Amino acid sequence: MSALTDHYDALRSEFDYDDPAVGVGGLDAGVVDRAFAATTDEDALRAADSGDAETLFVASAGLTGTPHVGTLAQMFAAERFHEAGFDAQFLLADYEKYAGSGRDLDVVRDLAAAYEAFLDALGFDGRVRTQYGDRDVMHTAFRLGPHVDLEETPTFDVEPTDWVERVRAAYDSDREPIADATGSTDLGSRLAELLCLADFVHPTLADGYDRTVFVLGVDEHALVQYNAHFLADAPFDAAFEGLFTRMVPGLDGYPKMAKTIPGSAITMDLSPDRVRSLVRDADDARDPAASTVYQMMALASDYDGDRLAELEAACEHGGEAWDAAVAEYADFLAGLAAEWPEH
Repeated sequence: MSALTDHYDALRSEFDYDDPAVGVGGLDAGVVDRAFAATTDEDALRAADSGDAETLFVASAGLTGTPHVGTLAQMFAAERFHEAGFDAQFLLADYEKYAGSGRDLDVVRDLAAAYEAFLDALGFDGRVRTQYGDRDVMHTAFRLGPHVDLEETPTFDVEPTDWVERVRAAYDSDREPIADATGSTDLGSRLAELLCLADFVHPTLADGYDRTVFVLGVDEHALVQYNAHFLADAPFDAAFEGLFTRMVPGLDGYPKMAKTIPGSAITMDLSPDRVRSLVRDADDARDPAASTVYQMMALASDYDGDRLAELEAACEHGGEAWDAAVAEYADFLAGLAAEWPEH
């Protein structure tokens, strides 16, 4: 069993998360099972599927750099829910990086514009929203202000898994600072947290949705826990749940792909030929749960559940069928990289 599989099992156990192996609208259970590791409430997915609740699915990206395949996973998740018949939104968390990290605002805004153009090139037809451009959500942030105490950050008495320890070690040893991030103040950090909280609350508080499902990488699951804690005493019925995507194992032995760890990720600013080469070189595991290539296929592709099941079997057995699948996916991912507007 892979370190990631152990991590998913531990997370579901420690936080009482559900295993989201259900169909949701036109998104079949085979895709949901292979793309998502956990959800805070499987019943929320069933309610969305049945039409009992007007649900918005929101995926997002923090703008610390060029998107890698893990970021693509969030984009494809949003697109999958949109194609399944749901309202879906992709949120570009740009203002948080300015307020919380002191990033240069022009740099972050240019990066947001590149993300928007890339999502358009990928054919995403849902709404793309930036924090910078949505003053209504900032209005909600001020509305929340008198009712939340961001100083009371919750702590979780949870034993870190082997995968979490490896992630921490990778960031401690190899993380590179962002050149234009000059740091922030306590106020700036609190404003970033408040804006994140408003992102979670706004769809039900102001946009008329019954529930929001936030699609996050499983490494960011605590955001849902934090925001639920901050709103515990607020006089609002902020109905949101979390749906957590599986992780893409990193290159060169890294536990995950990360924008700030050089060499860990396949990023969209690489040349298509380089992307093809990296995909071929990443094919080093016959266990689909530990295979970087298979996890990329499950998370960042248009494959349906039946095709993913075929690819899972091919990964386990290796041979010509798997080699052909890897080559096909390498071409697909190279084609996506060619769409990145800053080439």
